[in-house]
Amino acid sequence: MKNFKSIEKEIVQQIIDFIAQYTGKFEKKGAVIGISGGIDSAVTAAVAKEAIGKDKLTLVHISERDTLKEGTISAQIIADFIGVPLKKKNITIPLIGLGIYSFESIWGFFAPANIKVNYAKKRFNRTNKDKQAYLNHISGKGNEQYRKDIAYYEAKARLITVVLYMYANLENKIVIDTSNKTELSIGHYVRFGETGDIMPLGDLYKTEVIELAKYMGVPEQILNKPPSPDIIPGITDELAIGLPYEKIDQILLHLENKLPEKEIAKELKIDKSEVQYIKKLCETARLYADIPIKLKLKHGNPI
Repeated sequence: MKNFKSIEKEIVQQIIDFIAQYTGKFEKKGAVIGISGGIDSAVTAAVAKEAIGKDKLTLVHISERDTLKEGTISAQIIADFIGVPLKKKNITIPLIGLGIYSFESIWGFFAPANIKVNYAKKRFNRTNKDKQAYLNHISGKGNEQYRKDIAYYEAKARLITVVLYMYANLENKIVIDTSNKTELSIGHYVRFGETGDIMPLGDLYKTEVIELAKYMGVPEQILNKPPSPDIIPGITDELAIGLPYEKIDQILLHLENKLPEKEIAKELKIDKSEVQYIKKLCETARLYADIPIKLKLKHGNPI
């Protein structure tokens, strides 16, 4: 990561080539990107514009009852930066039909944003007393109420995917997944939620994506916005995970290089338990990485 700035131009070009290659390979007319208002979608959109041109790019911001105003404003800032009109879709009514809001009905439709944020944070802190909330989330564990919380969160992400593919089908385009290497490594994503056909940032750590954002001139308002899924008011990525991205990425890099836990902790001057925590997240995430898992018959094809 120390030498990342020296190869930023090369990395951007590789991403441009990747997007252009697969848009053509799949014989599509362009690409659809979900714009949440964060750095990942901003970088993805900026590079996609260079790869296929802004006329072939569809940017979609999907909101619902609990979307904070700041998220929608950030999405518009990104669209303006890219120079592409922002399509807006609200999925509140479908979520009502699914009964999703009944899982967290205390928030209500007319509660001010600060009330929703405070409620969500208090709820998370109660759930996270044992510091296992995030691990329980990616492993699907927890009590009945916690499982309702997960259903509430993940249903939104999966419905977002439905909308993105609706536009992709209508316009004969691919959907670009904005996930990064950090998220994939520790399971910070929803299976079948906010996914896509290609993943151009999938081999870049979150901190590297941030550096690319600076390199590409992404507006300060986006750079300074705390990373968040924007699905649960006030719950940022780092609050949910329990560690800052800079520390997570350093640990991940050292684990990738197969350094012992004790050595990683010593070199990074952190507690060994933090290394063990990230390692456990990685191990858990790998269990779900290849879902759906296909059965391979031992005797082969009988026909």
